[in-house]
Amino acid sequence: MSKDEEKSKDIKDRWLGILALVAAVFAAWFVANIQPKGANLAKSFDGNIERSAFYEENSGEPFFTQEEIAELTEAVRDLAERLHINIIVFAGRNPMSDYETEDFANRGYDELFGEYTDGVFYYMDMTGDSPAYDYLSTSGRAALYYEKAREQIFTGMDSYLPSSYSVRENGYEPYREDIKRGINFFLDQLRYYGETYSSKTFYMKSHNSDKYMYFCNGEFYVSASRPPAQKFYLILAGLGVGLIIALSISSSVKKHYRFIAPVSSSVYIPKNGIKIEKQDILTGENTSKRYIPPASSSGGRSGGGHSGGYSGGSHGGGGHHR
Repeated sequence: MSKDEEKSKDIKDRWLGILALVAAVFAAWFVANIQPKGANLAKSFDGNIERSAFYEENSGEPFFTQEEIAELTEAVRDLAERLHINIIVFAGRNPMSDYETEDFANRGYDELFGEYTDGVFYYMDMTGDSPAYDYLSTSGRAALYYEKAREQIFTGMDSYLPSSYSVRENGYEPYREDIKRGINFFLDQLRYYGETYSSKTFYMKSHNSDKYMYFCNGEFYVSASRPPAQKFYLILAGLGVGLIIALSISSSVKKHYRFIAPVSSSVYIPKNGIKIEKQDILTGENTSKRYIPPASSSGGRSGGGHSGGYSGGSHGGGGHHR
């Protein structure tokens, strides 16, 4: 083959490789954007805002007046109706560990609104413990709305809620108006991030179970199967690695064989021909076979969150010390 013919063949091979890669990427994209497999557990907002509210835990003398609780509850329900999600703001008065607080928020949300529904349960620590531990439990669409903004919301709340040191020195009473402003700030943050969220940019795995939460073709899913977008990126990464390996092998083979001239078969055959002798050798009189079973994994796979904790529903969220 002449140099021109070899060059032409190389160019043709490269274009065929590029076309094959483009076709593979298109196929991966198509697979990733078809309807997800598996049952969709998501339950949309049912429109009932009566269960959304501000609650103060019963423990000794009430901190907020009935008028203040009614005012805060009205603000909560107005936002629930606007965003089409369930909202609980809960002022906790009985001391709990961090783990118990998380479990309480996740379980409390599902008991009030049902599993896989859309909403938030904000636990505001007013127990007097040091450090205080606030927790935001999110469910359904709300898990996607607020996952990336959670720390910003908590940081903003620190400007309104008293620090553990201040509470030890003065109690909560001097901070009543600041706390009320903080609750309204929290609701403003829910509104802002809930209305500016883009469903095209995010998916997540539940923190307390093996479920995934994501949008696909405009529909929200809670499912045990991976999001199609994640499948697409995994396929794309595999194609990229495969292409790199194929190019490396191809380049290595070409370099190794390019300048080696054809060799006659006579080089490998002696002039006096080939003589084959056959001999049976028995290496032992007795043989035995032993079956080795395949290795198996012991133990089960635990769900997300703390081992042994509440694994109902599909929750995001997180906590913050102050």
